[in-house]
Amino acid sequence: MIRASGQLRRLVAVGLAIGLVAAACSGSNNPLPGNNGNNGNNGNNGGSSLASGLASNLNNLDSYQFSWNFSSSDVTASAQDTGQLGISGIVVNKPTQAYQINEYGIEVIVIGSQGWTSYDQGQTWMASSDYTASSSSLQDLLPTADYATDFDTNASDFTVKGEETKNGVDCIHYTGNTDLGAAGALLGVAANFRSDLWIAKDGNYPVSGFYGWSASSGGETGSWGYSFDVTHVNDASANVVTAPTNVTALPSY
Repeated sequence: MIRASGQLRRLVAVGLAIGLVAAACSGSNNPLPGNNGNNGNNGNNGGSSLASGLASNLNNLDSYQFSWNFSSSDVTASAQDTGQLGISGIVVNKPTQAYQINEYGIEVIVIGSQGWTSYDQGQTWMASSDYTASSSSLQDLLPTADYATDFDTNASDFTVKGEETKNGVDCIHYTGNTDLGAAGALLGVAANFRSDLWIAKDGNYPVSGFYGWSASSGGETGSWGYSFDVTHVNDASANVVTAPTNVTALPSY
């Protein structure tokens, strides 16, 4: 945990705890709202507010790569006192659903209904029935799993900041109202809240986002936040998932 004192420690610790819980919980606890983005009424076409449900539009892409993480830090902390949870991977939606994901050092490959896991950085693999294209254990690893918690739930508090290119994609940049950062005030800490979201103009899918705080107390500074990025959109040459060949058979009883 973070090495910070008093109220700052509580804010940073609460932030990391929220990240830990969100990363560990099933996606069924944070269901995505209905896909309001497909009808064009999403703020990208003349409006100024953010629509909920846009993360589901990632399913309309042929393929993409992603990364997301929860992080918490304190400028006085050593490396082992800084917390971070990160997941990255490749998603192929068409023509056959396939996934390759690095989950905190555990490798997961899924092609259709077949899944494999590796605990030694891909040197050996084992077939796994826990991961399939439709399983909650896999869906919870995708950037869509926790998007709803921060962005859909607070969609009415986001407004358009402008048009920008993010990760090579033409986007609408949304920014969150500073009132969303009330957690810091509740803990009596001078917390600076920031939330930014970039939505693709073509396809209305999330491209990048950040939701978090930085705070100061007693001469120390800390921060925590959730961030994600979507890259290599529809890049067939880069987004390739193949079945592992060095699969170790599980013992039968």
